[in-house]
Amino acid sequence: MLMIEPSTFWAGVPATLTAEQRKAIAHVDGPLLVVAGPGSGKTTVITYRAAYLTQVAGIDPAALLVVTFTKAAADSMKARTAKVAGPMVAARATFGTFHALAFRMLTQANPGQRPQIIDESEQLGLVRQLMRHIGLNTDDDTVMEAVAEISRMRATTQSPAEFKPHAMTKTDFKRLFEGYQEAKANRGAMDFDDLLHEALTLLKTRPQLLTAYRKRYTHIMVDEFQDTNPVQWELVQLLANPLHNLCVVGDDDQSIYGWRGASPTFLLGFPMQYPGCTRVTLDLNHRCPPPVVEASNRLAAFNKNRFGKVIKSGKPKGIPVQLLAPADSLLEAEEIVQLLRRSQAPLSDWAVIYRTNQQAHAIAQVLAREDIPYRALGGLPNLFKRWPVQDVLSYLRAATGHIDALEGVINRPNRYISRQVMQEAKRLTARGDTDLLTAIGQTGLLRSWQLRPIEELMDHLRRVSVLAAPDAINYVRRFIGYDEYIQEYCAREGGSADEMLGLLSEVERTSAKVPLAAFLAQVDSFSTRGAASNAGDDAVTLVTCHKAKGLEYPRVIVVGAIDKLMPHRGADDVEEERRLMYVAMTRAVDRLWISSPGAYEGRESKPSPFIGEALGAEAEAWLQAQHKGTAEPPQPAAPDSVLRAVPKPAPRKRSPKRVTAETAPEPELDVSALVPGATVYHDRHGQGVIESVDMTLRRIIIDFSGKRMSLDLAWCLGMPQYFRVMS
Repeated sequence: MLMIEPSTFWAGVPATLTAEQRKAIAHVDGPLLVVAGPGSGKTTVITYRAAYLTQVAGIDPAALLVVTFTKAAADSMKARTAKVAGPMVAARATFGTFHALAFRMLTQANPGQRPQIIDESEQLGLVRQLMRHIGLNTDDDTVMEAVAEISRMRATTQSPAEFKPHAMTKTDFKRLFEGYQEAKANRGAMDFDDLLHEALTLLKTRPQLLTAYRKRYTHIMVDEFQDTNPVQWELVQLLANPLHNLCVVGDDDQSIYGWRGASPTFLLGFPMQYPGCTRVTLDLNHRCPPPVVEASNRLAAFNKNRFGKVIKSGKPKGIPVQLLAPADSLLEAEEIVQLLRRSQAPLSDWAVIYRTNQQAHAIAQVLAREDIPYRALGGLPNLFKRWPVQDVLSYLRAATGHIDALEGVINRPNRYISRQVMQEAKRLTARGDTDLLTAIGQTGLLRSWQLRPIEELMDHLRRVSVLAAPDAINYVRRFIGYDEYIQEYCAREGGSADEMLGLLSEVERTSAKVPLAAFLAQVDSFSTRGAASNAGDDAVTLVTCHKAKGLEYPRVIVVGAIDKLMPHRGADDVEEERRLMYVAMTRAVDRLWISSPGAYEGRESKPSPFIGEALGAEAEAWLQAQHKGTAEPPQPAAPDSVLRAVPKPAPRKRSPKRVTAETAPEPELDVSALVPGATVYHDRHGQGVIESVDMTLRRIIIDFSGKRMSLDLAWCLGMPQYFRVMS
């Protein structure tokens, strides 16, 4: 290949490149660590370095290996390299993901034996089938969590017996993993994790093959290095030895994939792994305005496991970060609509970023109602398909005349109806002259005490049938006893009762106040609508913090910035949660809003501690006071202070109070007899002792012989036939 003089090369690169970018581009031999902050031009460095190595240093393009984490990123990088280094360089160099590299190695090592790979949808289907066989819940989110657990374990050196899963018991995980491995073996197939393990084994067991790859790939670059897991890192090290012409590019403040085994440890430990390596920090953020960069710097500084660096903005000025203080998550969605309505910017300029998929439900519902086009990256979560919601919907469908919908929930809560009784009842209903509940009573297999719950359920369904949707959901939870069933289920099988009850609260709060038939039709319509609503080119983007990585939008709204969501209540690593918030904030090109609702899932919430860290303690205190209706916006300490971020929002709407079964307002509860230490009797749980009463949440905590349960106060006081105070 024809070489050129360095001066000729530099004459052809943009004059806007920083000194640090030029230093990284001109590095030829030996280990190189590029710590690249958000919007700092790391892809520019990689593509121009490929050009420098081939055009100035005389490296054969075929000796370049550029690895990144998504096919889209690899294709984009190859296309950009073709523009700056020429099509021949881009064609001869190797660009790809870790999985594509592993696949190529296995194929080349075993000609004619193309690995059979199961894709993500096949993997989910297989794991769902195995979970169903084991007796585990199989809704979409639970299955995806299980797949993530398997991948996380495969990224470590732990055995299934040693691994501690988050989503299920160790015993269930071991059974699931062993069944999964056996099913793949029976199909003669591999998943993406297997590709990496098999490629690593291949290089370790076939020295000649390893030597050949080392001779071929003399210069290696790895993008998004903070996202590597132990298997990927070992693979890179094997290939890079003994020359160590290895360039890794990443940002320790953007390492957010710990749930799949990734860790910033390898990035942070690179200087120790390769003493004397060249280190370059790209600290000029060309994307975000100064207020966003300043706030994100302050946030990141609270992490201890990071490189010390301060990012600067490449923009001269910007509008301060703005806080929103809606009363709850539903009004949060309403405020988003108001922002969109008032703005002159195209809808495609806007992105709403959230921590969990569940948060998108209320936002999507309100946007669809207002006929505002949206697009959910990675798919829109359908809360109506989560199994606790499906159970409640079964009761609602039964109340509208589809009694057969009760088949799956007849013992949720337990009514002691055996499989034999159900089979006989179904035989009777097959004749067409009776419904399921009536048939259960006609089987002749029940004792009188077993008939009472069936008769009560008939009465409950009559009451539910005349209620509007949110009130009907509330009735099923409180008076039919579904919330108690969830408490019992989680105590027995594991799982978070708070999370499941929160899910039901979110559906209850976001449901339109319409008759049941209309609501159920809306549910069916929502389930078929998919991830977009009237989404053309001009649509709002809905995206999680994880999927927003690598993207940018002129206007960004980070929603649900409350404790228990940011950081998430189920997270083990608070520093990674802080990095997620950092990633979300640094997607903003022009404007950033952070919304912290005063209530979520029907419960009061506190502002995320990350708000105080990023914007100062006064901002967090203002939010807390604002939710109590006593706040005025704090005055800025200086013209460029981030505390200018706190505007006084429009007066907040108050959420309507939930009604009881009789559609009357919530009554004041007389709890004088419900004092800690008092003995109570519950028809299902037996005798217990009151631990505490929470009038804010309207819950009572009772210890039933070592099993602590949180019960609804209104139900306890309103059902004397089932619950009473003994002393």
